[in-house]
Amino acid sequence: MDKIYSRKRLIIPKANISIFYKNNKDNKNKIIIKILKIFIILTITVITFNKVIEAINPIIDKQCQTNAKSIATKISNEQATVVMSRYNYDDLCNITKDSKREYTNDKCKCNNSK
Repeated sequence: MDKIYSRKRLIIPKANISIFYKNNKDNKNKIIIKILKIFIILTITVITFNKVIEAINPIIDKQCQTNAKSIATKISNEQATVVMSRYNYDDLCNITKDSKREYTNDKCKCNNSK
């Protein structure tokens, strides 16, 4: 019980490629190594940025659609309120009762079917 869990480590051999070999004092190799490192970093950055944009794009599109529907609903409700403010309930419906207090004439202007 005194032993902490440990696993065998993988031993990866180092690549002995001339442009990566650090004991070489040649200036051309140092410049090539720097250019190669910068190129690899820029490539990884561009690929990461592209993947992030691809992942975010559908979310932004859905938010834009939701906001557009919300704005359209708000404008529609405001215009309906403006139009309906010109009318009273009596203007919309005309209900007539006879002497027995039964409805004889029920005509609504909003319902044009006869």
